[in-house]
Amino acid sequence: MEYQRQSSGLGTFLEHWWFLIVAIVAFLSSQLLTFFTRLTGARWLWCYAIGLAVAAVGVSLIFYAKVPLYRHRRFFTFGSGALPVGRRPFYRWGYRCVIFGVALLLCLLLSTP
Repeated sequence: MEYQRQSSGLGTFLEHWWFLIVAIVAFLSSQLLTFFTRLTGARWLWCYAIGLAVAAVGVSLIFYAKVPLYRHRRFFTFGSGALPVGRRPFYRWGYRCVIFGVALLLCLLLSTP
């Protein structure tokens, strides 16, 4: 019995174009690495300020999402399961912003003084 899959989804795309995707990711990574290693002066300060601002926005989103739990004196809950359904997207976006801000700040360590 011959089984033929009739898929034209992501698997088929990656099967034929994986090398191009790897090449594009490698090129963009090298450009990003070059940008951060040559960062000095005012541009470094702007990237630092942007990283701190994004992380601060993330922390404030997490705080906003957890306010109902704090009002019920539940301070040590982890994950979005205990949050009200309407506040869960704020919690998730808060963590995304914090992760992006921390990643940007860690990339600034690559720059030379």
